[in-house]
Amino acid sequence: MGMLMDPALGRVIERCRDGDRDAFEEVVDRYGLQLLRTARLILRDEALAEDAIQETFLKAWQRIRSLRDEDPGPWLTRIAMNESISSYRRRHRFQALTERFGRLSTAKVQSSSEARLDLAQALDQLTVEQRAAVALHYYRDLSVEDAASALRIPVDTLKSRLKTALRRLRDLTGSEDTTA
Repeated sequence: MGMLMDPALGRVIERCRDGDRDAFEEVVDRYGLQLLRTARLILRDEALAEDAIQETFLKAWQRIRSLRDEDPGPWLTRIAMNESISSYRRRHRFQALTERFGRLSTAKVQSSSEARLDLAQALDQLTVEQRAAVALHYYRDLSVEDAASALRIPVDTLKSRLKTALRRLRDLTGSEDTTA
């Protein structure tokens, strides 16, 4: 299923499964920054992102025995995506509710073309699910299949989220670039 990992990493995972915390620290060192950057893109908040990744590694340590002989990257990414999206939803439950009923809680009135948003602000306007799709596929460079699997959604759902997200980003940033 997953990619086979190099033997050295295999031994580290083996030690983790035996309860070796030093070995687990190596895993944290190896994947922590990449996961933190992805969580930051999704949550748009440094403290929340750090919490989500701490929670990710806590859960990973608790479940390390269930990790088979494969690269832990995709497994950790799945846990991190789950944590990031849950954290976002907890924080923005009311916002999510109003958005679901089609009333954007922050109705942005764009009076002129100067009101165009830059990409970072535009990302804030996406749903957390759309940001997660964009972060994994475009930022982490995961294939559509791997990104869908990390988010535990069907490939078609991921494709439609990416399509909607890109259209929204183009509208918001006023970029005419239609390569998607």
